[in-house]
Amino acid sequence: MPKSSFNDVTVLDFSRYLPGGYATQVLADMGANVIKCEDTGLGDFMRHDYPTKGGGVSYYVNALGRNKKSVSFNLKNPEVVEAFKKMAAEADIIVESFRPGVTKKLGIDYDTIKEINPRIIYCSISAYGANDPRSLKPMHDLNMQATAGYLAVNHGSMSPLHLCDLSTAMVVGQALLAALYERNTTGEGCYIDTSMFDCFVWWNSLLDSRWSFNDGVCKRTDLEYPSVAYNVYETKDGGRYSLGMVEAKFWKQFCEATGHEELIGKGLLREWEDPEAFETVRQIMKSKTTAEWDEYFSDKDMCVGRVNTKTEAVAQLIEENPEALAYVEFPRVGKVLQTGLPHHLSNIPTPISEFKAVSDLGADTADELRKVGYSDEDIARLHEEGGIKFAEDFPMEEDRAPIAPDGFVNKELGALY
Repeated sequence: MPKSSFNDVTVLDFSRYLPGGYATQVLADMGANVIKCEDTGLGDFMRHDYPTKGGGVSYYVNALGRNKKSVSFNLKNPEVVEAFKKMAAEADIIVESFRPGVTKKLGIDYDTIKEINPRIIYCSISAYGANDPRSLKPMHDLNMQATAGYLAVNHGSMSPLHLCDLSTAMVVGQALLAALYERNTTGEGCYIDTSMFDCFVWWNSLLDSRWSFNDGVCKRTDLEYPSVAYNVYETKDGGRYSLGMVEAKFWKQFCEATGHEELIGKGLLREWEDPEAFETVRQIMKSKTTAEWDEYFSDKDMCVGRVNTKTEAVAQLIEENPEALAYVEFPRVGKVLQTGLPHHLSNIPTPISEFKAVSDLGADTADELRKVGYSDEDIARLHEEGGIKFAEDFPMEEDRAPIAPDGFVNKELGALY
């Protein structure tokens, strides 16, 4: 990984699922020593999510676990808790996503860790914040999208991306960097109480402001789009093309070039305002195949783009944006796609070619304990007692792959579900 000031930053990541993993991935890519702290059962549950490849390595951990180490601890073992505290005494950041109260029961809460390391930056992630009783109930991304009003505005449609999780990951990443900067000035660490719901409400700021300015109305049909000039249309061969010409000058060029000057001035109308204009553009776009539109638009200064399949998009990105998407060889999984870090700091290069695969569950347990003074004899004893585990303790899983379009193979039942 790159040589940078982040090489001296150690992160202990107890989080599960996307929010914490995405945030700590940024630090790992920039050169920080990020250690996934996983249990002695299955570890991070998302290690086993479908589809898997190369001895049970999931797509999820392949995407968000790169450049990270792994230790396997049983935190119900008091001696292992003491071992973790020794690691925490030397760490800079802790990220956890247990329900409120769990870390205190385990003896690894912020107040406890702060006593042994006043410089620690301790980030908790929960549904509504550490002091809100709603965080004690089970909650996921979709539920908070629903509560925030976003799903209603979006006609109840589920996004392929977990928007609440992603907004939380962005906030956590920003907060950790802000806390590191503040600590450089004050010498003091801090506690970051992250409410996933608040993060998503922040992302909804334009919708909520619109609702306020529009006298309590914010419906999908009331938004600026789809409009005549900002919409997705079908082509002659069943493909799709996106038009994004909200600026009058671009829309005017399109109308004149296609011989439909009568549409000038109608680009921002919604379908309920002028259904005939929508139908006219539908017929225009169906007059050519996707490839023909590619050729037609190639020399024109208009905001357009074909709707790529994921396969087409990957091929295009690899050719045109290799800094954003490229293949890399990882042990056990072979040649896999990795997305690049988009920050592009000139003094912290993060080329995809230098990314390392996530450590197998428990692969770094012994090494990390040695760093805080544990002898090989102590480590062997803790292992024998079941307090810690190594990578060899976890058998390679049978690879599992999705079956489109009806479901996934269930390894135990041999059926679709």
